[in-house]
Amino acid sequence: MARIPVSQAPTLLPKFNLHARANPQPSSDTYVYDAIKTDIGIAASTSDMCVKFFEPSTLQTKGQLNYHSDQITEIKARPNSLLSASSDGHIAIWDLRQALSAAPALVFKTKDPVLSFDMSIDDTLLVSGSALDKDYCAKINLWDPRVAAQPIAVYENSHSEDISQIRCHPSAPRQFLSGSSDGLLCTFDALQADEDEALLYVANTGASISGCGYFGPNSQYIFAQSDMETLQLWTNEATQLADFGDVRDLAESGVPTDYIIGCKYDPLTERLYLAAGTNEGDIHLLHVGAGSFEHIQALQSGHSGIVRGLSWDLSQGWVVSGAEDGRVSWWATTVPAQPPSPLAQAVSLTVSGQKD
Repeated sequence: MARIPVSQAPTLLPKFNLHARANPQPSSDTYVYDAIKTDIGIAASTSDMCVKFFEPSTLQTKGQLNYHSDQITEIKARPNSLLSASSDGHIAIWDLRQALSAAPALVFKTKDPVLSFDMSIDDTLLVSGSALDKDYCAKINLWDPRVAAQPIAVYENSHSEDISQIRCHPSAPRQFLSGSSDGLLCTFDALQADEDEALLYVANTGASISGCGYFGPNSQYIFAQSDMETLQLWTNEATQLADFGDVRDLAESGVPTDYIIGCKYDPLTERLYLAAGTNEGDIHLLHVGAGSFEHIQALQSGHSGIVRGLSWDLSQGWVVSGAEDGRVSWWATTVPAQPPSPLAQAVSLTVSGQKD
């Protein structure tokens, strides 16, 4: 494939400055899988099966949630709540108005590892995607969160490999998207209990999907990233708009890239952004055009390993990231009074665990 066109657009976003880091103890080999902002601070899922909380601006530790017995695969924030999913087959909903030592307020249980999940915009539908089971079946479970005992529907014929991503539509409460290692993007209408009737569109990306989501003013488009570090853009009716191929080819245009961290749509500017990373921990932010990229800025010195998770809010001017070096880093568009130094400003995570 031809070299990906890249131009420089440093003023497209305000500059993000590193404000704080949380570092592991030197002897720790704990990963940070994901890092997000919640109503009570930064939440980070770690490889010791915990969710740890930090003050946003200083990353001082606040406490942790303990429930899962296997790797935490995804965490999400809702008003006054945090949701966590795990390879133990459980999805937990935590009431953040309670003490962090409290048990989950709700737990949804499956027999299969949960790889991804999402909640509808009106909080009346919870959807999860599972790993392929011993019977070679990958399931999508649908729950009414008000009735947590059993799923209200199970779709098990649309995918033939692990379901790596579930994303609910930003404005249509009963529509959701699934992406799988089988390369398929499936759009569903959850109003239909029958799977064949619920399946609206199928797009074959030809690559093992690691991430996907809606974008556009009316959420009329879909992005899909793969384990092979490719990026494609589609309509939500399964028409391909762009195939960028291997994003690592950005290195040929002067943007060192080893992997895709993720994509983020900003509804205020109506732009789709790509976060790409290097094995040394640098984060590159790019605007995704119809057939080209604009490189905006590089976030450096926050990490020294592969960045696993990144969450950001462009309107509020912050970015939080977590990486295999065990660090959580906080970036903001304001200028810090004193930039964090490699040692003096580091905060220890008092955890220990094993790498995957």
